[in-house]
Amino acid sequence: MSTNNFWQEKITIGNLVVPRFMSAPLDGLTTSPFRQLIRMYSPNELLFTEMRHVSHVSHDKKGATVKFNPIEQPLAFQFSANSIDFLPEAVEKVLSNNFVMINLNSGCPAKTVIRSRAGSSLMADLPRLEMLIKNFITAINGRVPFTLKIRAGFKEKNALEVACMAEACGVDALIIHPRTQPEGFSARLDFDLVHRIKTTLKIPVIFSGNINSFQSSERTYERTGVDGFMIGRALWGTPWKIREITDATQGTTFVMSPLQAIETLIKHLDLNMQHFGSRGFVSLKKHIPLYVRTVPNATLWRDKLLRATTEEAMRTILSELCTHL
Repeated sequence: MSTNNFWQEKITIGNLVVPRFMSAPLDGLTTSPFRQLIRMYSPNELLFTEMRHVSHVSHDKKGATVKFNPIEQPLAFQFSANSIDFLPEAVEKVLSNNFVMINLNSGCPAKTVIRSRAGSSLMADLPRLEMLIKNFITAINGRVPFTLKIRAGFKEKNALEVACMAEACGVDALIIHPRTQPEGFSARLDFDLVHRIKTTLKIPVIFSGNINSFQSSERTYERTGVDGFMIGRALWGTPWKIREITDATQGTTFVMSPLQAIETLIKHLDLNMQHFGSRGFVSLKKHIPLYVRTVPNATLWRDKLLRATTEEAMRTILSELCTHL
């Protein structure tokens, strides 16, 4: 049974000490503007970049892949990789920009990533995965923690074998989403597998998958004994989600009114326009249905905002919406 002290304690990952809750890397969602919004509500939790391939980082002449606002720290960088080509150069570029952790993704189920022999497909090719882990650890050379994100397995469940190999290589912590690649994000989570991994490893184990409330965190802890919790899809259009959960661990309720949600959406629009330029309002649209879900006539306002074809049109609709709240 967890105690209140457990939820307030931090976890040690290599030379890094961080709270038990952290953000997940979500491609196209956990952008720099969105991470800055999370920071408005959660000043200390570890955040993760979107996943980027080592070759992309290595060849990035303008530095867009490693660009962030200092307020986003502590910030971890997540790599994908399928070979050691460009790996040392990519690691140096990330470390020279002061990221506090490097993570290798061997859990992504996306078909495009799988076809490149990266992501969760690495779990079906342990010699390749072990080679990548060892080369990352060599390149990092103890300067920041190195962590690994896995699934239950690729097609077959072998997460315990992978976890033991990773720990033996020197990985500082393991993040696990306990579904196989074909199971995507909807199948039953294998809590028993995570419990076996947790009781076998000495390094911290962090759970990823359907953590969307303090209650889900408590249930997960009771069944697995994990050290930390990664919040992923629950952040979508809800940058205050980690704050909501951490407040609940202290027995308080975080309240976000419909007006405050729309004011946060407007701030998101401002940051997107600064970061992405004239098309920043377009990438915001994937968040809009969740930002407006609590406002009266949510469907009407959602449809209006999603049909907006310019930044100015979107701002006009948001201004009108605020007057109705």
